[in-house]
Amino acid sequence: MNEEYITLPSGLEYRREFERTDGAVIMRNAKTLKRYCQLREEQSNTDCYKYDCFYAFSNEQFEDGKKRIRPLKEGEKLVSVGAGLYGTRDGVGKYLTALNIDKQIKKECDPQEVYFYEYNNHECFIGWDGDEPAYEIVKRIWGNKQASNIVRIY
Repeated sequence: MNEEYITLPSGLEYRREFERTDGAVIMRNAKTLKRYCQLREEQSNTDCYKYDCFYAFSNEQFEDGKKRIRPLKEGEKLVSVGAGLYGTRDGVGKYLTALNIDKQIKKECDPQEVYFYEYNNHECFIGWDGDEPAYEIVKRIWGNKQASNIVRIY
């Protein structure tokens, strides 16, 4: 079953792929998707050690991480912010700021393209939560009003 592409007013074309996948979205004429992927790649390559932070999920990783950041000042302690992230108080703040690229994405990327990309990335086509993970990303970045204007796949 080869489905036809649907064309949106922006010129973005999409269809669901059922022959090789369980319903992933295939896009044509995406204008900002490459930039979105670049921004996400830059984010994932952010060096946490540069910000006096590290990730640890065992005592051994914790000790190794402490050795890879600058020596702590007298009385200075490491903070844990969850998800295995440890660091100095100001380092964690700077690191989390560096990771927050939502403003840049909002300015440079198309919410519909981001939604379709994240729909596939989170495998929403086979997930129990439907399109919620992808929709929540769009809502977080662009807000409820803009999110309510995208074409959703349920």
